[in-house]
Amino acid sequence: MNVAIRADASTWMGTGHVRRMLSIAIALRPLGVSVVFVSRRLDVDVEKLITAEGFPALMLAAPHERHAAGAKAHADWAGVAQERDASETVAALGDHGPIDLLIVDHYAFDAAWHRQVAAQLEVRTAIVDDLGDRPLFGRWLIDHNYHPDHLAKYAGLTNPGIAMLAGPQYAMLGPNYADAARYRFAPEVRSIGIFLGGVDERSDNIRVLRALDAIGWTGPVEIVTTSANPALDVLEAAVRDRPGVRLSRDLPDLVDFFARHDLQIGAGGGAIWERCCIGPPTVCLVCAENQRLSVPFLDAIGVVAACDLLADAPPQSATLETVIANMIASVERRRRMCEAATKLVDGHGAKRIAEALLGGR
Repeated sequence: MNVAIRADASTWMGTGHVRRMLSIAIALRPLGVSVVFVSRRLDVDVEKLITAEGFPALMLAAPHERHAAGAKAHADWAGVAQERDASETVAALGDHGPIDLLIVDHYAFDAAWHRQVAAQLEVRTAIVDDLGDRPLFGRWLIDHNYHPDHLAKYAGLTNPGIAMLAGPQYAMLGPNYADAARYRFAPEVRSIGIFLGGVDERSDNIRVLRALDAIGWTGPVEIVTTSANPALDVLEAAVRDRPGVRLSRDLPDLVDFFARHDLQIGAGGGAIWERCCIGPPTVCLVCAENQRLSVPFLDAIGVVAACDLLADAPPQSATLETVIANMIASVERRRRMCEAATKLVDGHGAKRIAEALLGGR
């Protein structure tokens, strides 16, 4: 069976879409499936990310200029109009060979893109989404975010008969998470880990460091980032000024990092589910609008402590300093959070998705 995956990475969208699609590709490989990626050359070396895991990458040409955003949210993320992207994706895959299934993880594309590519390639499609903000078309819809009612979230937005793989039981994690050692709870917060995604375009790492300064934290801090971080030089300078803070760059995975700190501070992207699987108590930051679709729900059920960093956050929101200080002081809250998180995610989500997709062939 031949599967194609369409996903991109850039400084404005981050690397999470490609990384979660790599988790699906890795889960498909032992099932006898051949996987190829289609990605556009933007401003992150996505080809290197993909080929490092042993998968071929068909690279679409870089846009001459960023396509102006239209009425759809996130329309600018593809770099070109979706009609052009659909045609170029079809051409790239047409030259590659027959494709049995196409998995699409891209906020810039809606049902028009999905229908065009599916029809021209005569292929079934699985759509990965968590926004619920535009029409979608496919055989499957995959949304690994927590939501109290996924059917209501996508009401009127999907074609009849679409099969929904929804909720954190489908969290798209790498294969090492399923059997990884979990965080061992300690009453005292001995160290803090910070991971705000592979690309921290807003420099929120600096904001977190200043919050730790403000509450008088003097214990060890480890920040994880990547070479794709456009604010890396600023972050390196900030770390040099703080003797208790160290910077780890381009780690092969974050399993050990999540397990070795008694409090994690992280963004509300896909790494939420990695932290849940390993189990450390977490202050989860809303750093992008779409993260408001999951982080508050997780806070409400006691899985994370949420803090909204967006400029237009409601004035009643607790400050970052207050949220961090309260977490450090509350032993029982952190203990309950660890238990709730590990019950939500077991690390087998990518395998479940792979088996569901193959079961429908």
